[in-house]
Amino acid sequence: MALPNIAELGMTWGWCRGTGDWAGVQAAIDRNAPVQVIQEAGSTQWQAGLPPQHPFQFGFPKHTVETQPPSDSPAARIWISPIQRQFGPASIPKVQWHPRVLWVGIGCERGTPLRVIDVGIQHVLQAYHLAAGAVAGVATIASKADEVGLVTYCADRHLPFRCFTTDQLSAVTVPHPSAVVGAAVGTPSVAEAAALLSSQLQSSQLENIDAIGESNTQPPRLQVPKQVFRLEGEPGSVTIAIAQAIQEYAE
Repeated sequence: MALPNIAELGMTWGWCRGTGDWAGVQAAIDRNAPVQVIQEAGSTQWQAGLPPQHPFQFGFPKHTVETQPPSDSPAARIWISPIQRQFGPASIPKVQWHPRVLWVGIGCERGTPLRVIDVGIQHVLQAYHLAAGAVAGVATIASKADEVGLVTYCADRHLPFRCFTTDQLSAVTVPHPSAVVGAAVGTPSVAEAAALLSSQLQSSQLENIDAIGESNTQPPRLQVPKQVFRLEGEPGSVTIAIAQAIQEYAE
C-alpha cells in the first residue's frame, strides 16, 4: 500500500479539485511528515488503502496546544468539504477537495433568463461560502422540465437535472412552505423540497422515489434555505435552496 498522490485523491469519487498549495502538501506527504485531514463530506474509503505507518492525522486533536508534542504539529492540511475556504498566507500548506454533495433546488418564473439563474446560484454559493465544485446537480418541479434557462445551465455544466411531480414535492416536509406557491403550482414548496428530495436520492433510487418521499417526515437540514434572487435590468426571478447529501454524486 502506497501513500496517495494528493492531486489525484478524489478522482475516483468524482470530487472537484479546489485551490491550495498542492506541491507543498505533496512534499509533506512524501517526507512522511504529519498531515492533518479534515473530511466533512464524501467517501472515506480512500483511508482503508493507507499503509499502517501513514502520516495522516484525522480531525482536530483532542489535546490542548499546551500538551501537544511539537512532533504532532501538522506540516500540511487537507480539507475535504463542500465549503469554499480562502487560504491566506499561512505557516503550513493547505489544499481542498470538494465532493459533489450539494443539490440545488430551483423555482423560477417562466422565461427567466440563463444569466439570472447563473448569477443567482453564484451569489447564493458565495454568500454561504459553498464551493461551486461541490454542486452535484439541480432539481425542480416537473412543469419546469423544459425551462430553457435551467436546461441550458445544467447542459453547459454537465450537471444532472432532476424534475419531481407535485405529489413527490408535497410529501417533503420543508422549513418554509408557502400557501401562495401551493395555490399556484400545487405544492407548498419547490426549491426547498426539490433540494431535500434530491439530497436523499442516488441514481439507483430514482425508481423508488415515491416511497422515499412518503417516508420523509424528518428531512435533512438545508444548507441554504430558499432565497429569492432578481437581477437588475433582467426579467424573471429565481428561488434557490441547497441541501447536502450524505453520499457524493458520481456519474
